[in-house]
Amino acid sequence: MENNNSGGKIFLVLVPHRDVRVEARKYTDFLLKAGLKGVYQFPLAAPLAQLSRQLTIDELKNIARTLRKITEGGKIYTAGTSATAFPAGGELFGPRLDLEIPLYAFCNDSVKIASFLSPIIFGSFLIPENNKQVIAGSLLNNIPPLPQLAFRAAAVANMFWQPFGTDEDIGYNWKIGKLCWLPSQRRLLGIVS
Repeated sequence: MENNNSGGKIFLVLVPHRDVRVEARKYTDFLLKAGLKGVYQFPLAAPLAQLSRQLTIDELKNIARTLRKITEGGKIYTAGTSATAFPAGGELFGPRLDLEIPLYAFCNDSVKIASFLSPIIFGSFLIPENNKQVIAGSLLNNIPPLPQLAFRAAAVANMFWQPFGTDEDIGYNWKIGKLCWLPSQRRLLGIVS
């Protein structure tokens, strides 16, 4: 799927290890059971950039190596909750990652990167345009944050995003492509046991 006039978009996403995704899903389920309404659950991934075209496996592997190099001690942490504009519409809410990507980080693959997302949010919910001012403030001010998570194991992938429906009744189809795992610190340094 390429970006097209029907609203389809492609994103580069970071997908934490399954154990971290399970903890994040417990958090979103708790909020929904507590009565949170007017939001859509978001795929358990952190959008890093909007793409003009999907990345190849080799490009994803390069990005995975680069991300491993810039993580502090090889770990990525959540740091409270936050919201940010989502380029496909609405506001993305969830745990903020303590990951900052320097502009030069993906210089070899930058021709396909249309824009970076900041801050980087491990998506829990997508707040639709018509609700974002009301709900975003309420979420940030009144909802208990997810306990801090830390993880080393994560992968990058293309995420294909397609809205459907009418203005009154909208939904989204999404698909996360092949995962390219961040290499271990030992492998990155060429240490083999």
